[in-house]
Amino acid sequence: MNGKIASTLVMALRIQRRVIWALMLRETKTLFGKHKLGYLWALINASFTIGIFWGIRELAGVSPPHGLSVPLFLFGGFIPWYIFSETVNGAMNGVSGNRALLAYPQVFPIDILVARGLLHGAMYSCVFLFLLSVASFGGYEIAPSDPASMLMSLVLALALGFGAGAIASAINLMWPTTRVVVPMLMRILFFTSGLFFSVEFAPVYVREILFYNPLSHLIELMRFGLSEGYESRFVSMPYVFGFILLLLSFGLLLERFARKFLNEES
Repeated sequence: MNGKIASTLVMALRIQRRVIWALMLRETKTLFGKHKLGYLWALINASFTIGIFWGIRELAGVSPPHGLSVPLFLFGGFIPWYIFSETVNGAMNGVSGNRALLAYPQVFPIDILVARGLLHGAMYSCVFLFLLSVASFGGYEIAPSDPASMLMSLVLALALGFGAGAIASAINLMWPTTRVVVPMLMRILFFTSGLFFSVEFAPVYVREILFYNPLSHLIELMRFGLSEGYESRFVSMPYVFGFILLLLSFGLLLERFARKFLNEES
């Protein structure tokens, strides 16, 4: 009996793996097929934004703390942000925009969320590696002190985005105005997560407020992994793990509850 159950479970997991892979391929064509630049669009988008803040810092003569170069400092902020924000935005509209796919018995709403999350995570991880290579060829020293911290930052940013995206997706099915509210909240996070400044060097009262933003911890963790001289006492991994676990639990429960609204028009 146990062997039969295990065999059934393995087969189900294989089916869902194929479903998620097929959804990722479909999402790739949907996201990049409409742009003439295709896959380069994500790279251009990230590079353009980082370039603007790079130029501002250079013109203002502001050097990053702990001797970290300007591009590495900005990479450490913007890459976790892009993984988080794009996962949230992709998940929010993923289920409501792909209702027809749910007619297939093998496809569940959670599969769409996972496929979009993995796609954005992989895409911006590749962008990160490419930008690091460009910075290295440009004469900047690229010598990560703790690759494990860098990887953890990327994975946790994806998990954080997935949890927030699952909540946004569920609420969007119940309350379509969510697609207007979420971008407003994301703009607030953009300016308060430490993308282009160091939380460690902010005033005490600012650090106490930003402590409750888990994304700021992940950005500081990424910068710690990028540079041996960058130390941050701000990062609290127990808080980050606890926050993400609660967010994922609530997001998955809410996603399950919101399935009853799938047949309603947005």
